[in-house]
Amino acid sequence: MMIQSEKMVSIGGLAAGMAHEINNPLAGILQNTQVVMARLQDQLPANRTAAQELGLDFDKLQAYMEKRNIYRLMTLVLDAGRRAADIVSNMLSFSRKSTSGFLAEDVCQLLDRTLKLAESDYNLKKRFDFKMIRVIKQYESSIPKIYCKASEIQQVFFNILSNGAQAMTSMSDGPDPCFVLTVSCRGDAVKIKITDNGPGILPENQKRIFEPFFTTKTIGEGTGLGLSVSYFIVTKNHNGALEVFSGKDQGTTFVVTLPIGPPTG
Repeated sequence: MMIQSEKMVSIGGLAAGMAHEINNPLAGILQNTQVVMARLQDQLPANRTAAQELGLDFDKLQAYMEKRNIYRLMTLVLDAGRRAADIVSNMLSFSRKSTSGFLAEDVCQLLDRTLKLAESDYNLKKRFDFKMIRVIKQYESSIPKIYCKASEIQQVFFNILSNGAQAMTSMSDGPDPCFVLTVSCRGDAVKIKITDNGPGILPENQKRIFEPFFTTKTIGEGTGLGLSVSYFIVTKNHNGALEVFSGKDQGTTFVVTLPIGPPTG
C-alpha cells in the first residue's frame, strides 16, 4: 500500500503538470472556434459589413455553411474540446488539496442522493436503465456525520456505481444486476461498501485499477480517469482509504473509508 500510495502521488504530480501544459492551447482552440462560429453564423453588423465590402451575399454564405454541415462540424470540434477540458480539470484535481468547503454530512444521505443522480443521468441512460438494477441497503443505525466535501464524495460514489452498473449490464447471461450498499462505523471512521454482482476484475487489472488512463472499456466509452480521480479525492483530499476486492465471476466490492473528525492541514 505504501508503494501504491507513492506511485499514485508521483503520477498525480505528472498528470497535473501535463494538465497545465495542455490547458493553454486547449483554451485557444475553444475560444477561437467560438469566435469563428460567431463570425460565420451570427447576424452581427460587422459580419454583414465585411461581407458587403467583399461582394459576398451573407445569407447565401450561411446557406452554404448549413448545406455543407460546416456549423455541425464546428460544433463537434467544440464538444470534443469541452470533453478534453473536462479531462484536464480532472487531472488538475490530483494536485489540489484544500480543507475549505468541508462540512459535517450524513454519508447515508449522500449515497442515497447519488443513487438518484445515477437513475436520472443522461449519459448512463443512453447505455442502460439504472432503475432496473436492484439495490439492497444495509445501513447501520446512528452513523455519525463525517466532515467532507459533499460534491467530491458524491463524485466518488457516482464513479463506482456507474462502473459497476456498466459491468453488470454487460453480462448477457449473468444474474439480475444488484448492488449491495453497506454503511458502518468502525472506530473513528465510517466504511462505505459498494458491492456489485458483475463479472469481477481480473487480478492483473486490480493492480492498476486506480491508475490514471487505465481502462478495460472499449475506445470512446471511458477515459480511465474516474477511479483515479476517486482515489485522490478519498486518500489525498479526505485522508481516507479506497480499496477494491474482486475476483473473476465473483463481483466487485469497493470500500471507501472516511475519518469522522474534521480535516487537518
